[in-house]
Amino acid sequence: MNRDRALVAAQFALLAVILAGGRRGRGRPRSVQAAGAALTLGGLILLVWSGRTLGRNLTPLPTPIERGTLVQSGPYRLVRHPIYTALLLLAGGWTVARGGRVSVAGTLLLAGLLRHKAGIEDTALAELHPDHAAYRARTGAFLPRLPAR
Repeated sequence: MNRDRALVAAQFALLAVILAGGRRGRGRPRSVQAAGAALTLGGLILLVWSGRTLGRNLTPLPTPIERGTLVQSGPYRLVRHPIYTALLLLAGGWTVARGGRVSVAGTLLLAGLLRHKAGIEDTALAELHPDHAAYRARTGAFLPRLPAR
């Protein structure tokens, strides 16, 4: 199994751990459960929007597809890796709504894994697209970059 496929397998394994680690929200206030549900819904919306915006460039692997384009529209105007942001919102929302130390640990590990994958992607995209450096300078990896004062 190559590095890219191993990273994707680890990503899905962590998502499974997060889902399995929830405690069904027992003892959590309804407001906390609602906040978690809102984060999860936001993550789902961002995931669909990001995937549709990428179109034929979409791949679960950190290595971009051959002859792909550098997408800079939709959520990619502000963030280089909105699908990873969406996955973290989904995982975080689930964890907030359901609770469970296993889900918390899984979400933190997922964040580290996605940061690693994002670095691989940024390096590969920089090699393929000369305008990636300017794009990277004006966007954040997972969150929009705040303007300098």
